[in-house]
Amino acid sequence: MVKLGIVYSNLLSPHFAGGGSLHAYEVVMRLRKFFDIVYYPSSLSFKWSTDILTQKANELERQGIIIVDGFYSILDDISKNKLSINKMEIILKEKKIINKLIEKYSSDVDIFYEPDHTSPDIFYFGKAFNKKFGFTIHEPLFYADSFSYLRRLLKFYKINPYTGKGFYTRFLYNELLAKPKYKRLLKTSKPTFIASVSQGSLETSHLDGEVIRPGNAFDSNLLSYRDKGKEDYVVFWSRLNQDKGILEVPQILKIMEYNLHKKIKLKLMGKFFDKYNEKRFWNKVKKLNLDVEYYGFVEREKLNEIVSKAKVLIYPSHVDGFSLVVLESLALGTPVVGYDIPAIKSVYSNLEMIKIVREFDKNSMAIEASKLYSTSEKELNTLINNEKVLDFLRLHSSWDNVAIAVKNIINKYLE
Repeated sequence: MVKLGIVYSNLLSPHFAGGGSLHAYEVVMRLRKFFDIVYYPSSLSFKWSTDILTQKANELERQGIIIVDGFYSILDDISKNKLSINKMEIILKEKKIINKLIEKYSSDVDIFYEPDHTSPDIFYFGKAFNKKFGFTIHEPLFYADSFSYLRRLLKFYKINPYTGKGFYTRFLYNELLAKPKYKRLLKTSKPTFIASVSQGSLETSHLDGEVIRPGNAFDSNLLSYRDKGKEDYVVFWSRLNQDKGILEVPQILKIMEYNLHKKIKLKLMGKFFDKYNEKRFWNKVKKLNLDVEYYGFVEREKLNEIVSKAKVLIYPSHVDGFSLVVLESLALGTPVVGYDIPAIKSVYSNLEMIKIVREFDKNSMAIEASKLYSTSEKELNTLINNEKVLDFLRLHSSWDNVAIAVKNIINKYLE
């Protein structure tokens, strides 16, 4: 059987690390059916303690994942202070740390694959070991159009006076670090293939690559919440930060109230990214006299119930590679209004259950959300049970389908 080297950090993460890590775990576990999996923890893995790394690696081994020769030797050297790898060194001495891993790791695989690209290790592994390699991006590798990126950042990513971070730090990171680094790596260590969970992420980086179809999946249990009736509220859940448009939600809700001539309740779930923008959000809610019920982080079952009974999900996100939030909302039977960012357009634009408006056009988002909010339950049932929607949900209702799509891409480049 073909030996597949998985280069990645978050399989060892002690906590949930986002949608990309969920995709990576679900896909890698299923790729065991088709390949002998050898796991190569990347440099970012070593930001966690040796105890955590040992525990998580042992768990993977019990699930049939082979840990690359040399990994435990590195942990032993760290424990005995023969080797120093910490968060700061990973940032400042990235290439040096990666070269240490190359010295220790064996190279007995046929091809390397990174299921959620988060670090450049795989470029160096592929070149040093003279192996084919490919990776999947979940968000753009970098923003190729500098002017367009800056113009967008100026509109939604304001400066946090407490951290000093703002549009300029994001822009400078792209221009001075991400873009030049990856342009160099793509030229000097050309990957065998690049895959993406959406066409939009490839387009944003001006890259050619394979689109995984389906790119993500949801738990099929979500479908059991559909067609159970709606209540009079709208919903928003995600990471509560500027990337996801959290500060635009109050104004959109206020315009909806103006359009419909009545108060509208918003049920809000998720964790605020920082205290400054949390305060800004609640100040807007108070100023506009809005009815917002905040749940914070909620258990999955309760989240499903709340989302499934909402009349519409307001989703003014500016940064996404696919959006599991949108996918899960559709699965739960709740229509969505979102901005026309590349990922949302490329994945969802053919579905009547999601209304896509021009980015930053809060008025149009409120108008479309108002229409959905005032739609009769009978019309709404017709909308959410549209045959095209149901076909889309069937395709995305199993991680098996995602893993098979990834397997087919890998096999294509093994030939």
